[in-house]
Amino acid sequence: MSYDVLQGVRVVEVAMYAFAPSAGAVLADWGADVIKIVPPGTADPMNGTPVAALPAKDVGVKFMWEILNRGKRCMGLDVSTDGGREVLYDLVREADVFITNLLPNARTRFGLDLDDLSAVNDRLIYARATGHGDRGPERERGGYDMTDFWSRSGIGHAASQVADEFVPLISPALGDLTSGTFLAGAIAAALFRRERTGRGAVVDVSLLSSGLWVLSPGVVAAQLYGVENIPRFRHAQSPNPTVSAYRTRDGRYINLSGILTEGSFETFCEVIGRPELGADPRFNSGEARLANAAECVAALDAVFAERDLAEWTKMLAGLPVPWSVVQSAREAGEDVQVTANQYVTQVRGPAGPYPLVASPAQFDDTPPSLTRAPEHGEQGDEILLELGRDWDTILRLKAAGDVL
Repeated sequence: MSYDVLQGVRVVEVAMYAFAPSAGAVLADWGADVIKIVPPGTADPMNGTPVAALPAKDVGVKFMWEILNRGKRCMGLDVSTDGGREVLYDLVREADVFITNLLPNARTRFGLDLDDLSAVNDRLIYARATGHGDRGPERERGGYDMTDFWSRSGIGHAASQVADEFVPLISPALGDLTSGTFLAGAIAAALFRRERTGRGAVVDVSLLSSGLWVLSPGVVAAQLYGVENIPRFRHAQSPNPTVSAYRTRDGRYINLSGILTEGSFETFCEVIGRPELGADPRFNSGEARLANAAECVAALDAVFAERDLAEWTKMLAGLPVPWSVVQSAREAGEDVQVTANQYVTQVRGPAGPYPLVASPAQFDDTPPSLTRAPEHGEQGDEILLELGRDWDTILRLKAAGDVL
């Protein structure tokens, strides 16, 4: 476990796919003992399912499973049987948090709803991860990050305004990982209240609520101004030439975040070797640049097209306003700031080390130290022994198919 801020907190996770498990992964990063419950004979879809379009080769790491389940312990348990459910209730009795993404009818069928588990442990933090909320006419329908976080929330529409077709979700589990981090933070807040008051809590986060939060400016502005979304523009029509990405001679892009003052724009023009642009009456004030935005964009396009990226990064190094190279995922993982802050860390597995991205928070100026994800049901016997089951009982449970 990486940190000790949640040391002593036990989490029971009955969930699959990515959203709810990513919340458990964050809690494990923070030091919680997270016990992942899996069906004895069925692997989680993230445990080995290949991601489409990646090269067809075995890299020795089930990377989606590792991202979502690092630092946890795993137990194969059939919660549909009386014997399996009895073991689960014993786990919940000693737990602080229960996380699930089961739909309401499944929670009821398996005896895992709020009332069922509150009767076992009235101090429990009961955390639900849903597609679009636990109330309303669609509460029984499931959802994924591509449907609820990306499409239903309006994010996909906003991302597609300047594209020739709808822009699909840009990375597997984008909404899941975002929402899971929100859920982990909410769980931590509920634990804090319980320390103060002794009260348990019900925590809800949905992919839809997360997507709306991320798109808050667009959602609020749409209501206020009567528009579909905050307008976005193609590069050539950008209303602000200093908030745009420019293509270098070698086909890379540099994204400017905005030159806010007249002096800053003059400095920028000097840095890029075109002081005459800062003095040009079409561009020498914020008002003039906005009035002549298309001409300014065209002028800067021509300037940036004269040099390769390597030369530009040297020239812009001292620019007193934020800018960035538009990087690939591979480049981002090797970024000097990523390396210095250990945002990507090496985890040691049976076949050797491999990279994992740490969850965003760091504590006490200490980089995280992650451990690998468990194999399917790897710690089942260990957990049963901790619950006081002897080996004869464990063997009977195995023979009945209640545990792996």
